[in-house]
Amino acid sequence: MDLLLQDVRYGLRRLASSPLFTAVAIVSLALGIGANTAIFSIVNAVLLRELPVSEPDRLVEIYTSDQDGLKYATTSYPDFDDLRAASNVFADVASYELFIAQAEIDGGNQLVMGEIVSGNYFDMLGLKSAIGRTFAPEEQTTPGASPVVVLGNAFWKRTFESDPGIVGRTIHIQRRPYTVIGVLPAEYHGMFPGLEADMYAPSMMVNQIMASTVDRLAARRNRGLFVKARLAPGISVEQSSAAVDVIAGRLASEYPESNEGREMSVLASSKVSIHPMVDRALVPVAGLLLAVVGLVLLIACANLASFLLARATDRRREIAVRLALGACRAQLVRQLLVESLFLSLLGGMAGVLIANWVVHLIVGFQPPLPVPIRLNLGIDSNVLLFTLGVSLVAGLAFGLVPGLQATKPDVSGTLRDEAGTVIGGRKRDRVRGVLVAGQVAVAMLLLVGAGLFLRSLGKAQKIDPGFYTGPAAIIWPQFDMSGFDETRGRAAQRELDEQLRALPGVAGVGMASRLPIGAAVQTRGITVDGVQPPPGIDQHHVDFTHVDGAYFDVFEVPIVAGRNFNASDVASGPAVAIVSETAARRFWPDAHAVGSIFFLDEARQSPVTVVGVAADTKVRTLGEAPRPYFYLNGDQQYIPSMMFVIRGPSNAAELVARSRTIALAIDPQLILLESKTMDEHLALMLYPPRMAAILLSVFGGLALLLATIGLYGTVSYAVARRTREVGVRSALGATRRDLVLLLTGGGMRLIGIGAMVGLVLAATLTWLISGFLYGIRSMDLATFAAVPAILGIVGFVASWVPARRASRIDPMIALRSD
Repeated sequence: MDLLLQDVRYGLRRLASSPLFTAVAIVSLALGIGANTAIFSIVNAVLLRELPVSEPDRLVEIYTSDQDGLKYATTSYPDFDDLRAASNVFADVASYELFIAQAEIDGGNQLVMGEIVSGNYFDMLGLKSAIGRTFAPEEQTTPGASPVVVLGNAFWKRTFESDPGIVGRTIHIQRRPYTVIGVLPAEYHGMFPGLEADMYAPSMMVNQIMASTVDRLAARRNRGLFVKARLAPGISVEQSSAAVDVIAGRLASEYPESNEGREMSVLASSKVSIHPMVDRALVPVAGLLLAVVGLVLLIACANLASFLLARATDRRREIAVRLALGACRAQLVRQLLVESLFLSLLGGMAGVLIANWVVHLIVGFQPPLPVPIRLNLGIDSNVLLFTLGVSLVAGLAFGLVPGLQATKPDVSGTLRDEAGTVIGGRKRDRVRGVLVAGQVAVAMLLLVGAGLFLRSLGKAQKIDPGFYTGPAAIIWPQFDMSGFDETRGRAAQRELDEQLRALPGVAGVGMASRLPIGAAVQTRGITVDGVQPPPGIDQHHVDFTHVDGAYFDVFEVPIVAGRNFNASDVASGPAVAIVSETAARRFWPDAHAVGSIFFLDEARQSPVTVVGVAADTKVRTLGEAPRPYFYLNGDQQYIPSMMFVIRGPSNAAELVARSRTIALAIDPQLILLESKTMDEHLALMLYPPRMAAILLSVFGGLALLLATIGLYGTVSYAVARRTREVGVRSALGATRRDLVLLLTGGGMRLIGIGAMVGLVLAATLTWLISGFLYGIRSMDLATFAAVPAILGIVGFVASWVPARRASRIDPMIALRSD
């Protein structure tokens, strides 16, 4: 311990004696470690978080497959009740689902997001309220008879300013009074990362809160529940899965119309972060981001290793003296490692501060969704342990090689001041060269990735989606959530449509239950005579939307065959639809689609006649191939949540405000789930490539900055060692231009080697991101040409500046240099 303390004191004195080097080292490490900590804190909040519940290792997730073949889908309330009653392998089973509703609080209206949970939800998780209580047994039995809510802690603080007297207050949800009975502890944020629940209501109130037209508690076909269970003592996940298979088989036998072909799956909660399908998509993205920031830290470590090698050369006499006096090599290596570890720990502490700032900056780029994304990104124990581990690994990474190289000089040659005889001098130069070339290669790889995403973003913005994307306002009233019955809802829709059309400058108003290139995916099953669905699936599942007749004019989607919807298509008449060109080719390849019939049910009891074929448009993403799309007639069926698209003057934001005013004039408590411009709607699909371009550009730029610093330091050091040579060459008649070219050549060789290695790496690895690119290939020639040119220019400047400074040294001074 005394020796270690002695090494620490010695290391501190060494760092204090070189304040500029120490500052540069700490800043470099802080940037590298901070980037890693920032990304890890996001990954930790989304994928690695642990619920603050009792015995989380005994919790499991239960999923029911759907008819689209999705294995991990949601469950209905009746199936959930049967699951609870029939299984003896679970100590308890609870359910939860998200809801968005309008709440009236202290005379003001706001949208709230919450979870509708089974009455035993909190008891099953072992959660106690921070204030008040959770649900009582009597609030778990009678539908519609339990108008109570438990508030989330953050919502309580944000909305009620942490009022300790909140219990007993009334909140109106969907125009019904609910009594606040408790507040949850601060560490619990709900089951869905990013979608923090404002409040929790008992499942007995689901029909009132969701304003459902069917009894969700009794509708076995209505599936929206997530199910979580606690294993009974001594029961394994495999045993519970076998028991659930038996239950699923019995339900399929007893209720074939709703449950035939459906399977139930059990997964340990520890293996599920959000949802198995979502996790499958997010894990590779998280891995890519961690790899990118890991490469940035690698460059920072290579920088410091290079600098420490240079410092080791300057300290060769000191080290030789200590070795000659009997110091062992292991002791000297330990001292040098203590110095590097101290630097890395200081860099880690500064990195935490940088990470905190970076995280809040990243979170500030909210995706254009109707609900805010709130992630619990505090610096918790996981993040601190990660930062400590990264700091220690970084300290060893950049300290070990210089330490080993520095402690094996030619002692006798060094003591005689024969620098040229120092064993390893040239080897250290080669090592520094390899480190710099490696930095350039990594920077090249990251910059190529950033360039590809930037090019992809530019291409994505130019993709023709097949529909109108000019100035327009979009509002999304929720008449059912606002308490409107069908009669009143239809009247309000007509009134809103008429008043929006009467606005000055409005060119048209169209309605749709779903807009293309949006956040939602809306599919349904259809049956087409003579066209068999894929194996194992009862029906074809296709994308669809309900629209009115004005939709095609407003969106400039031409009808290429047949006709548009018109006034003859009444609710009491035959159901009609318009299909996309791809749908027509897919389902009626040998005949005209117009006049053909498809069915909305497997029993062929709901026929729909195709009256028109519309041109193809993008449906889910900008980069997709044409997919079948079905337009059902929204005038023949009441859809209480139709979106209104208002084409008008160039100032779309003003049109949104005016449209909102008209909608709220119809009913001040009308819920508008979204009100946005067309540009804001399209921004959702551009959000992933835009964020990828921003992040990779920032990290690629950071890598370039660190590599440039490393190159500048290496060239400056090499030039300083050749001062005498410069003087000799100058005295023999070499011009400044000759000297600059000579001294710059070494740095440019390193740039060239690193760039070649980086291009090979990029060509080998960029296929990993090809699935995220729009309109370009991972071997995009423009990117692979532009990035080396940029890197070459920056590298030349980094080499030229110290070379030019050295060329101006007086030859006599240079000749007298040591």
